Amino acid sequence: MKIKTKISEMLKIDLPIIAAPMFLVSYPELVVAVSEAGGIGCFPSLNYRTPEQLREGILEIRSKTKKPIGVNLILHKEHNPNWAKQFEVVMDLKVELIITSLGTPRTIAKEIKSNGSTLFCDVTTLKHANIVAKSGADALIAVSQGAGGHAGAITPFALIPYLKKEVGLPVIAAGAISTGSQMAAALSLGADAVYIGTRFIATPESRAQNEYKQMLIDSSPDEIVYTEKISGIPANWLSKSVERSPEILEDGPKKIAAGHASGEKAIEQEYKRWRDIWSAGQGVAQIHEVKPAGEIVKEIASEYLSTLNNLPR
Repeated sequence: MKIKTKISEMLKIDLPIIAAPMFLVSYPELVVAVSEAGGIGCFPSLNYRTPEQLREGILEIRSKTKKPIGVNLILHKEHNPNWAKQFEVVMDLKVELIITSLGTPRTIAKEIKSNGSTLFCDVTTLKHANIVAKSGADALIAVSQGAGGHAGAITPFALIPYLKKEVGLPVIAAGAISTGSQMAAALSLGADAVYIGTRFIATPESRAQNEYKQMLIDSSPDEIVYTEKISGIPANWLSKSVERSPEILEDGPKKIAAGHASGEKAIEQEYKRWRDIWSAGQGVAQIHEVKPAGEIVKEIASEYLSTLNNLPR
């Protein structure tokens, strides 16, 4: 099965389905499963504590699939003080897709292009979209209201066509997408691909705890809390996991500030926050079971085509 869009052509993949890189969740098993199914699997560089471990992780993926993969780099020194060394590793191993967030890729865009890689950037507003577009982004990931992890506050019904018209770059839709019908809605708004995170947490290949996966299944969209008090940046979290650690909402900002004073301490606290408090998007509404990632990719693509065929005419 193939679905052709600007993004699928750009990345040389069969389906415009991107498995979003998820902290402490996306590792080789998940990346390989999604890429082998026709989409593109991605993971955050911060899942590996050292550049050497990052290299080993990418080589492990390369030993299991020859399909394109993606790596997310947080370019904010306070949240990722080792990003420059991580960047050297992904360039050396010629990772096909680089996704940047929390910063501008202005200083690395040319190197990414000359290395034969593609550059996507997370954005939540037109202002940031214009900045990364001028910096050399090949496409924009429109992180809309309802997305898991760090998310924006604008509904995808406004954000996707807005960015497409105002910036002119291909747009990837992110936010509460778990099914093929939601993918059809995103592409009808002008998106060229979908960016799916939460749905892939509830898979055998994700390294999320089993309790985390079950909580996704058991939670409803109104049990997602949007706050900056946990990580310092607005993000969506499972309220049931937040309720187990209410103190983090009270002294989270103080811990974050303390962590920022030291790079290594900041990383350690980042690991602890995301390990103890579980992130998810409003797409939990359509998650009812744990299912292999490859099956999910094929199911979404099949349902997308079925949705198009069944729309009123």
